[in-house]
Amino acid sequence: MKRWLGLQSLLSTTYPKVNCGNVCLKGSSLTMVKGFAEGTCRLVNNVTCKTRVTARYLSPGITYTVNLVFKFEVTEKETQHTSLKYKLEGEAKSSTSYSPYKREDGWWMCELYQFTSDHTTIDLDILFKGFDRDIQVEGIEFQPLEKNLDMQPISDSKVDAQPISDSDSNWEESLPSDFQVIIERSKEGVRWTMKNEAYSTLCEGFLIDDGDKWFFLDENGKKCHMLSAEAAGISAEQEYNWLRLPNSRFGVAFQCASWIFNFVSKIESELLSSQATYACYLVYKLPKNPSGFQAPIVVEDKGLGPDSCRYIYLASPQTPVIRRKAGENTHNPLNRPKIKGLPQRRKDGWMEVQIWEFKTTPAAPNMIPMILALKTCGKNSLNWLLIQGVEFRPIYNLFI
Repeated sequence: MKRWLGLQSLLSTTYPKVNCGNVCLKGSSLTMVKGFAEGTCRLVNNVTCKTRVTARYLSPGITYTVNLVFKFEVTEKETQHTSLKYKLEGEAKSSTSYSPYKREDGWWMCELYQFTSDHTTIDLDILFKGFDRDIQVEGIEFQPLEKNLDMQPISDSKVDAQPISDSDSNWEESLPSDFQVIIERSKEGVRWTMKNEAYSTLCEGFLIDDGDKWFFLDENGKKCHMLSAEAAGISAEQEYNWLRLPNSRFGVAFQCASWIFNFVSKIESELLSSQATYACYLVYKLPKNPSGFQAPIVVEDKGLGPDSCRYIYLASPQTPVIRRKAGENTHNPLNRPKIKGLPQRRKDGWMEVQIWEFKTTPAAPNMIPMILALKTCGKNSLNWLLIQGVEFRPIYNLFI
């Protein structure tokens, strides 16, 4: 049986104005454990703070996450990028978490460590080197690690045609009304005689126009397409290269060497289904050593202004593993809900992450403007980042 039970810690700091002392700690996100001191502890921007955490009644053999539960003192800044630097006492190397998220109960949670319990009790001495803004800490929460089913590679554009009656009239109901116009735009001259052949070809996907766009239908028959990096109007403020990749969809990719790059383009409504919510995904590859890509990227929709900023990750956030056994990884993927902005691996070997979202309506213009700026939070160059393009697909399961 997995257990979430009471924890207790004492926080101390060399900064005299910090309100510290016993902290009320939670056993789980569902049950408040009674019997501890009431209140929260304030952690001040860039002030070092040490806490001793004792967890009792753990289930042996279960992998747990160790989480900091807190609220921002200035709620207007909740959506801004934040980071926390911390380490276990006695360790030389610090870890940095860029990935707190807001829970349904209004509190924020930041995953610090993962470990597999050998005993029912664990003591940890954690040294916090400060958030980049002031927070109120509720406590430290230990949660059993649940399997994340979202880590499987997502499908790429190839979709198996669903079995439908052989009647051409039945197949026509599944086809876009303008499918013949789209097929006529194919670069290689797609041929078909029966409607089922046309549907199968559209699900398979093909290059259109000058070979800088890839059109396909998803499993629900909705229109999708991908633009090459060049067709998406990519540009960078510093050095960049175009690399020939014969095995890629467009035969070429944009190699970034800057800390900021932009997309300026117009999306054809003809290549989208009406009355749908679409996501735009950046399709890319990281270098063999992705250590410089852990910090988030800020995406600004220039058409809406600075208030439209969102944060994405090109590399999956990682959590340090403590008390490792022989053969265990030093880091594991962060355990958190499936949210917008986290990358996923595609079956075609590339990575993708959602960078934009919009809705289509019958009154939508023929060309939908897309003006996006992507930049690193720390102005670190995105050296060796390969960008194949951007892909537009309808959203059915909305994330957090």
